[in-house]
Amino acid sequence: MLRIAKQSIVRLKDKLRAITKRNRGKSLEEVIREINALASGWVRYFKYAECDSVLKRIDEWLRHKLRCYRLKQLKRAKTIARMLMQRGIGEGSAWRVASSGKGWWRLALSPQAHKAMGIGWWKLNGLISFNEVFESL
Repeated sequence: MLRIAKQSIVRLKDKLRAITKRNRGKSLEEVIREINALASGWVRYFKYAECDSVLKRIDEWLRHKLRCYRLKQLKRAKTIARMLMQRGIGEGSAWRVASSGKGWWRLALSPQAHKAMGIGWWKLNGLISFNEVFESL
């Protein structure tokens, strides 16, 4: 069986970190376009490898990075709370997350952020999952 080398995963994550760098000043749509181009090429290269579980973990990690990127773009508590409430989070929970003093990475792990920016929301915004690309091959 063919497997993906750990060094290849490290290089992929480094590329994704560079794309999702929070102070880059790029729109979320542009970042998603760059990730989709990288994902389709990278997965096609490894299409004969056994990598379902690896790609699922990469997808989870990437969505966490993108939630963090989106929260950082919103910057202020008022805009974060407004976005969470528009996505179906209760007012109290939204304000609790928005006014938290925790960092962006930790806020992106909150259940409210997961619910507001779930897999379906990312699909609506055009994000292609590494695992979906692999399964389509």
